[in-house]
Amino acid sequence: MAVLNLFVLTAAERETAMNWNGPDAAVNPRAVDNASPGVGANLNDNATDYEPLEAVTLVGKFVTGKRLVDDPDYQLYAPEMVAFLLTKPFCTLEPETIFLPDEPV
Repeated sequence: MAVLNLFVLTAAERETAMNWNGPDAAVNPRAVDNASPGVGANLNDNATDYEPLEAVTLVGKFVTGKRLVDDPDYQLYAPEMVAFLLTKPFCTLEPETIFLPDEPV
């Protein structure tokens, strides 16, 4: 199972991040759609409203990859988005746990 470092956002935070989308850098956080995704541990020491390792509820939230804040294109074309995301919690999560399985083909 792969694990990813993912920012965890509320619906309002998702919309805020998407307001900085442009042709060169865009984000579309995915809904955590598993009915029982559990919780994550905040790994961002700079997250507002969260202490390090504090539990982050995943039900009803959205996620996007932490790696985008290290991407030079995002830093150049969407610095406000990067700065905003760096104040949000991120967790190491398994996609198989937080997302419903893909539909069989």
